[in-house]
Amino acid sequence: MDRVRLGRALGYGARHATKTLISAVDAATAPNPSGAASQQTARSNPEATTPRPSPIAQAAQAYRNVAEVQKVAKTQARGLGRSVLTPVKRFSSVLWLEVTGTFFALFALVLGQSVWRLRDSFKASAGSSEAHKAYFYLLLFLVFAYFSISSFVRANRRQKR
Repeated sequence: MDRVRLGRALGYGARHATKTLISAVDAATAPNPSGAASQQTARSNPEATTPRPSPIAQAAQAYRNVAEVQKVAKTQARGLGRSVLTPVKRFSSVLWLEVTGTFFALFALVLGQSVWRLRDSFKASAGSSEAHKAYFYLLLFLVFAYFSISSFVRANRRQKR
């Protein structure tokens, strides 16, 4: 994953998290709309006596408000986790595939040198120990080369998703 795509993904996640946090703070600090309507009617009609809520009722309402804010914050935090962690997860998996592909390529290179040194042994009889060693090195070279190439192909596909 290139730096531009990673920067855009992280920037989107940061902007999304900031907007979520601002909306949660605004919701938590906003006055209760039903309480404001009852205060306006009491001011316009002073003869109507409205009972004042008891402290227990006020505490229960405050607890409900806090519970709602916590529920919204948890929901938004899950969305934040998805929006921030998904690009990081993808980038780290691509990086891991590229690193393992590089190590497999190094092993394949060393084994390829051994096969090249023993290339005259392929002309020897099939029962000789030098031919066995050459075929064994050739087999290991092919296996590690396959692992290296497949790792880079998988990294490329995962990066394009």
